[in-house]
Amino acid sequence: MSRRGRHRPSIVTWREYLRQVFDHEGFPTFPDLNLLAEGDSWFTISGLPPYNLLFELRFRKHTRIVNCGTPGDTIVSMASIARSQQLREALSPGIKRWDAILLSGGGNDLINAAGNIVLPKNNRPTHPGNPADFCDQAALQDLIEDVQDGYRRMAAMRDVPGGPSRGVPILAHTYDYATPRDAPAIFGSLGPWLHRAFNDREIPPEDRVELADCLTDRLANGLLALTAGSHRIPDLIVVDTRGTLTRAALGHRGDSHDWQNEIHPNGGGYEKLAKRIEPVLEGLLGN
Repeated sequence: MSRRGRHRPSIVTWREYLRQVFDHEGFPTFPDLNLLAEGDSWFTISGLPPYNLLFELRFRKHTRIVNCGTPGDTIVSMASIARSQQLREALSPGIKRWDAILLSGGGNDLINAAGNIVLPKNNRPTHPGNPADFCDQAALQDLIEDVQDGYRRMAAMRDVPGGPSRGVPILAHTYDYATPRDAPAIFGSLGPWLHRAFNDREIPPEDRVELADCLTDRLANGLLALTAGSHRIPDLIVVDTRGTLTRAALGHRGDSHDWQNEIHPNGGGYEKLAKRIEPVLEGLLGN
C-alpha cells in the first residue's frame, strides 16, 4: 500500500477565494492544485461538530479546496446544491479551470424523506419478509431519481458552453451504514433523523438496522448507476464508501465508534473515509 500524501489542503470559502485571487487580499498562495467542493454536512466547514471529510484529505501536492458549502448547512439537499449560486459562479467563464470537483450529496435527501418512504404500520404487511416491505417503493424510487437529477444538473452546470471546467472530473461518494439511534447533532437541536422517522412509523426495534441499511444501499446503487450505462454522467466518479466505518452501537446516544451522532462520522471516521477516497482522487489528479 502506498503512503498517503503529507500535505493538508488549504480550505477556503468561495468568497475568500475571490478575495485571494481577484482582490489580492491576504498572503499570496500558489497551490499546485485547485479543487472545487460543494455538498452537504459531510463537507461543511466551520460547523459543529468540528469534523468533516475535506479536513481529513491528504495530498502529495500543495492543494487548495474552495468550498461552496455553507457553514451549518446540515440538511442541504441535492436540489439546493444544484441551484447554488456560488457553484454557478465558480463554474462560469472568467474563473480558472478546476483540477477536480468534489461533491457530497444525496444523504440528506434520504434522511429528510425517510418519514414519507417508510410505510405506516397499517399500510404494510403484518409480517414483513425483508426490509423493503417497510417501504413505499414508488416514493423511494422518486427520491432516488430526484437525487440523480440533481447530479445531472450539477454536471450540466459544469459543462455549460464556454465554461472553463467542461469535462473536469467530479468525484462523489456513497455514504455508510448509520445506526438509527437517539443521537442528535450537537450543533443545536437537529436530529435524530432515522430514529425519529422509525419511531413515528412504529418500526420494530429489531428491524431498524436492516431497514436503515436497505435505504443506504438503495441510495448508493442510485449514485453508482450514474457512472455506467447509456445514461451515465460523463466524467463522474462515485467512490463506494459503504463498509468503511465501524457502525455506532445501537442505543448509544453519543459518540460511538466512528460516528459522532446518528448521521455524521467523527474525526476518526472521516479519516477512514478520506483514506478510502484518496487513491481514486490521486488517479484523477495524475499523482
